[in-house]
Amino acid sequence: MRNPCELTESEQQALWADVRAEFPDDEMMQEVHFVRALHAVQLQDFTCEERMAYFNRFVPQATSPAA
Repeated sequence: MRNPCELTESEQQALWADVRAEFPDDEMMQEVHFVRALHAVQLQDFTCEERMAYFNRFVPQATSPAA
């Protein structure tokens, strides 16, 4: 599985500036929107299936009950 691209510090700062401009008085929305924007940039070259596989690896898998 491919890994998301890494952003430079200046690219991250530019994302933060955009987020703060969009939500100037709401720190929680800034945090949420930054993560959404970060993932969008990091995964922009992924196919839909690759994005789903990437995020699904963080979802706990159900285990079968012991018989």
